Amino acid sequence: MSLVSSSIPNLANGVSQQAPSVRLNSQAEEQVNAFSSIISGLRKRPPTEHLATLVTNALANGSYFIHTINRDVTERYIVVADNTSLRVFGFDGTEYTVATPSGYAYLSTGNPLTDFKSVTIADFTFILNKSITTSVTASTSTVAYPEGIVNVKQGNYAQDYKVFIDNAQRATYTTSSDNKSDLKTNNIANQLATQLVANLGSVYTVTWDGSAIRIQRTDGNDFTLRTEDSFGNAALIGSKGSVQRFSDLPRRGFNGVKMKVIGEENSEADNYYVEYESGDTSQGIWKESIAEGADSTINASTMPWKLVREANGTFTFQPNEWISRSVGDEISASDPSFVGKKLNDVFFHRNRLGLIADENVIFSRSGEYFSFYPETITTVLATDPIDVAVSHTKVSILRHAIPFNETLLLFSDQTQFMLSAGDSLTPETVSINQTTEYESSLQAEPVGAGEFIYFATNREGHAGVREFFVQADTSSNTALDATLNVPRYIKGKATSLVSNTNEDLLFVLTDGVHTVPTAYVYKYLRRDGQALQMSWSKWEFPFADRILNLSVIESTAYWLIQRGTSITLEKMQLQESPKITTAGKMVHLDAIQSGTVPAANQVAVTVDGQNFVGFPYTMSYKFSTMYKKSTGAGGSQVTDTSGRLQLRQFKVLFEDTGSFIATTSGQGSVHNYEFGGPSLGLLTLGTVPLVSGAFEFPLQSKNDRISITLNNATHHPCNFQSAEWTGYYTTKSGRV
Repeated sequence: MSLVSSSIPNLANGVSQQAPSVRLNSQAEEQVNAFSSIISGLRKRPPTEHLATLVTNALANGSYFIHTINRDVTERYIVVADNTSLRVFGFDGTEYTVATPSGYAYLSTGNPLTDFKSVTIADFTFILNKSITTSVTASTSTVAYPEGIVNVKQGNYAQDYKVFIDNAQRATYTTSSDNKSDLKTNNIANQLATQLVANLGSVYTVTWDGSAIRIQRTDGNDFTLRTEDSFGNAALIGSKGSVQRFSDLPRRGFNGVKMKVIGEENSEADNYYVEYESGDTSQGIWKESIAEGADSTINASTMPWKLVREANGTFTFQPNEWISRSVGDEISASDPSFVGKKLNDVFFHRNRLGLIADENVIFSRSGEYFSFYPETITTVLATDPIDVAVSHTKVSILRHAIPFNETLLLFSDQTQFMLSAGDSLTPETVSINQTTEYESSLQAEPVGAGEFIYFATNREGHAGVREFFVQADTSSNTALDATLNVPRYIKGKATSLVSNTNEDLLFVLTDGVHTVPTAYVYKYLRRDGQALQMSWSKWEFPFADRILNLSVIESTAYWLIQRGTSITLEKMQLQESPKITTAGKMVHLDAIQSGTVPAANQVAVTVDGQNFVGFPYTMSYKFSTMYKKSTGAGGSQVTDTSGRLQLRQFKVLFEDTGSFIATTSGQGSVHNYEFGGPSLGLLTLGTVPLVSGAFEFPLQSKNDRISITLNNATHHPCNFQSAEWTGYYTTKSGRV
């Protein structure tokens, strides 16, 4: 038997569910309401500060969709929506007027929490209801009277020009063989128009302008139009609805007349439409246009609605005005692929508004966020809308689109894709490739954190989290399991992932059943590509009904917490040394605010002459089973389990700590060793000195028959740096 000792240099790596014998010394059995930091040690998590009560008659089921608008330091808003209402609050609790000229019909759904998504672009916040199928509105254009155009393209000596209506010749003119003025196209058109007026009767209207003649039938019946000339039928062109070439159109036309330019025979790809637009003081022009009856547009009531911040500080929630099809027809300028489908996401990427539906990603025109139709069909423009589908052997219904390092990551239930486009995102440069293939749980939207994207997975009643990143040495993509050491730790399915790169934190909210509302916390630290810290723990919020939402701005977390029938906005300072009192002390009470009269379940304390009320919460840290370990080849850790370890003494080192209790339990006995200040519950606790040092207590037990837990249930700060233990070790072969 020999006296052995070991140190636990830090308590920074959170919970592990590995076998205790293979855990790191710095990993715990459990960690609750503690903040792991390599810099400042293991400290009690920061409290929340009460900012405002936003809702006093909260829904019992807590089915709210919440979106944070972070424009700048002075303009930050919280949007709270259910299936019948939408409200906007400032971070100080001020409620802003929201005009709803079209009501709240778009919000109708069974579960706003899962069915709503949103994105903010400047003053516009688009709110998507994933349960609504998009559609287009019917054409509102009136059917034009049957009409045709006769264009005198060329005048020649001694040539015949003939116009046939319904296969009957209705006008003819032969030019002079020697009179040059007779050859003018205006003259030829005038001669033909005069005859047409005389021969067609009252059901026709004939209009002449320059070298062009317009023939309209006013009774609604159709007619045929044909022309002949003795110049190879190239001098007189009769057109009814279409022309072969753009050059067949008259230079002067008639305002509002539309023509289809057919282009190549036996091809629909190069067909397009033009409409003559008269000038105010000069000759008009033929402009690319839309086919008759093809002016349908996307039904705004089925698309994401917009929440607009007005100049006077109020908001308006209503359908958006989407730009209609302006060129082509249903084939050449087809509806975007999301029409007739439910949208799964709305996002913004590289100056385009994006939507996903089924297996397709659809982008608006560049800089034109409300237009999903092309500007022209005669050529492909770099600014045109983009509509592209993923390709995979499996059905890959896309759920989320996450901008990442100038690319776009697309998530389906089983596969991850990467949309890239080089220097500019255009229809010609866009491409989608499979990047990784991991099953995922996509109720929680994946979230970016620096060079990583985090997304959730399912594990038989528990959630996992993967880290997607590009390996610098190979440029390949992978998604490592960030919960490899805690596969059954996060209860339920992840409903929200929230990252904060300032403090290297990831928060996970779930739908799991907990005794008290719980947030799971991942604290990480990397340097030169190496993981120095990977710490999982959980934060509990006693005396709360549920955590509705969390957003983190800079180093401050903003929690929306339902307490009874009220929804409160509470903030938490995440930085290394947060302060609350004017004297620079941290008071560990949730929903803390100035006051002397506590409400139900609250306590009142006085610290440095300041009075506070709030909800108490307990920090606890349960050590892993202690083992005798040594350093093996290559610096690896070797655990010696061949003998018996009888623990004798335990010591924890702390800094700036007011109080805590060390509890040992095993073999039916429990011992509490208290350090520091008075117990919680007194109306006035006064000032408790914060001290640094070491606290030692006995164990007297075999290593695997005792558990050691540090607890702090007071409002006092608590900060642990490291720990040490001593004991006797006996090998199985005998004493050494």
